[in-house]
Amino acid sequence: MRNKVVKLTIDYIVRIFILMLLGFLVVGCAPQDQVNMLEMRVNSLDIQNQALTKKVQVMSRQLNVIRSDLKEVGKKDIASVRQTLANLSNRLDELQAEQMRINGLVDQINYQHQQDYQKLNQQINQIQAELDNIQQELKLLEASNKVTQQVEQTRKEIAQGKVDLYHQALDLFNKGKFEEAEKTLRAYINQNPKGLLVPNAYFWIGECEYRMQRYEEAILDYQKVITEFPQSNKVPDALLKQGLAFVKIGDTDSAKIVLKKLIKFYPNTPQARVAKKQLKMLE
Repeated sequence: MRNKVVKLTIDYIVRIFILMLLGFLVVGCAPQDQVNMLEMRVNSLDIQNQALTKKVQVMSRQLNVIRSDLKEVGKKDIASVRQTLANLSNRLDELQAEQMRINGLVDQINYQHQQDYQKLNQQINQIQAELDNIQQELKLLEASNKVTQQVEQTRKEIAQGKVDLYHQALDLFNKGKFEEAEKTLRAYINQNPKGLLVPNAYFWIGECEYRMQRYEEAILDYQKVITEFPQSNKVPDALLKQGLAFVKIGDTDSAKIVLKKLIKFYPNTPQARVAKKQLKMLE
């Protein structure tokens, strides 16, 4: 379209120029040499017009080629981009599928790990329960063994006549003869320093001192039972009577300490119940 407009414009100018020349010739206003010069110019312009027209045609054809090439290049580029996008989309789908597969494996591993952990905890708890049962059985066996040893030792002491002093001392105590009972108990300890009834003998010595209102001495004898024979069944009794002895001498602070110790280490014993009542009285 643009080329046609250019061509028509050139033709229009040439025709006007020719008409002007003809006008001059008709009216006779121009000399012959000027007419000749004008004709030469018209011919030159015509030649230039034809050359320009050819150039326009050539440029038009070149433009059409360039447009065609551009269209082809655009098509190729779009196709390449589309192919690249398609490849990337496929790769993205593959990566997402792989990620889902890996996530599934991780979830499966975590679930299996949790199951194994629970099973392991159950096994550990079972083993711990078995160990607790075994330890309890061992304690019972040890207690039974100690009782057996005590029985055997007592039989030996009876055979040797040593237990008689201990029982004599208890008889004296029950009769209110505390001084004689204490001496007899000390005699028993001297004759049998490693006897199984020695912790009991010290406790009853403390009881004799307590009954004779010698509370400081009683506190020391009770302490021997607590310190030297911590496994003896007389320890709770010794703690309770020691606390009461501190009350007797007016040392309520020490009494509270001892009674609280009894409650802490022997909470389910009759002695602990008496200690709680005594503490309420001291507060």
